Amino acid sequence: MSNLRDIQAGRGGALGAAARLGLAAGAALYGAGAALRRGTFSVGLKARHALPVPVISVGNLTAGGTGKTPFTVWLARALLAAGRRPGVLSRGYGARAEGSLLSDEGAVRAALLGPGVPQVEAPDRVRGGASLLAAHHEIDVLLLDDGFQHVRLRRDLDVVLLDATDPFGGGHLLPLGMLREKPSALARAGAVVINRAERVTAKTLEGLRARVRALAPDAVLAVARLGPRALLAPDGRERPLSDLRDAKVHAWAGIGNPEAFAGTLRDLGAKVVGTTFVRDHHRPSDAELSAVAEVAASEGAERIVCTRKDWVKLSGRPGLPPGLALRELAGGAHL
Repeated sequence: MSNLRDIQAGRGGALGAAARLGLAAGAALYGAGAALRRGTFSVGLKARHALPVPVISVGNLTAGGTGKTPFTVWLARALLAAGRRPGVLSRGYGARAEGSLLSDEGAVRAALLGPGVPQVEAPDRVRGGASLLAAHHEIDVLLLDDGFQHVRLRRDLDVVLLDATDPFGGGHLLPLGMLREKPSALARAGAVVINRAERVTAKTLEGLRARVRALAPDAVLAVARLGPRALLAPDGRERPLSDLRDAKVHAWAGIGNPEAFAGTLRDLGAKVVGTTFVRDHHRPSDAELSAVAEVAASEGAERIVCTRKDWVKLSGRPGLPPGLALRELAGGAHL
């Protein structure tokens, strides 16, 4: 049987077609449930809650893969430069780094922002935000990471990120496609950021800009390019991106859009001789790591390169399998 992405794309033969019918039924139920939930807030059956400081939500229409974490880091740094004292509020979904109370994305934010930007991860974002403000009175603005669908918490600005390579998740709601909401939901956004613009042609980008303007005529529209700054070596030190030029690498990623990561490596001059893509937030076992190392060795890879979000799940572990450590795992920093 093909994987979910193959079935969503219409591949997989007769079995894929049958599975697609089931996914279509699931998408109809998902859409009805989401509309019902939002309706309960719209008519006042459920209350929305406000926090005593401005809240800026950074979200998306699709299930992951748009670059929310690096954008949240960028926005936090911009607010700091403007003299504000931001805090970050998120649900905290996903794998934990070894010995960490933070999710993989939270650990990346902590590493890049440091203690000067407090954060909390809590499924109840209202309660989590209140506790963060109680513990850090200096916070004067909250960044709600992945909050576009979290209508229970009032926000002062909704920023929505679209991945230029797949902005509308195949055009279908989950699980038939990757959309959490229909594209028309962009009308609620105060700002729309088209991310990974470097991965599409100028013509494709202009067509996407036109569609966003039609869907969200009152929103500020921006275009962003997501690129790496440096390599993070196993010892934690930064190394130049030029280390990847002409190097044979095996790309390993557990993120929402792993193909974009592999494309970035190729743009840097690396020869991607193989890939291992696992589900978003996946924390690999030692056995999985050893298997990746064996595959990479058979391909002649000089390095295994992963994303920064994957690296934080490995850096605190008591010891990587020898085969992987010898092949010098490097973490890609997408900032």
